[in-house]
Amino acid sequence: MSLFSSAKSTGSSANLGGNSDGLSISSLILVTCEDRWQVYHRLQDLDIECCCSGFQPLQVEVRTPTQALQLWSVLKRVAYSRTALVASLNRCWEASGSEE
Repeated sequence: MSLFSSAKSTGSSANLGGNSDGLSISSLILVTCEDRWQVYHRLQDLDIECCCSGFQPLQVEVRTPTQALQLWSVLKRVAYSRTALVASLNRCWEASGSEE
């Protein structure tokens, strides 16, 4: 089963060029019901603005590129199997070991 049904940006004022306020994108992220609260609480721990009501999509406000990366990481952690995450981590370790 897929983590997302769909994702949609709403009311975005994304201006990567020089907006003094930084990146500000509000998105509705449709996450499976059993994963939604886990994602919500992890984003709260990371101080990423989000809200989640019963039977409603998770709404996330991304303000910086770092927050966008953190959101991606949290969603990847929930969406991928443990086996896939371990394989990805092993590839990273192998790549960092080959640089020496």
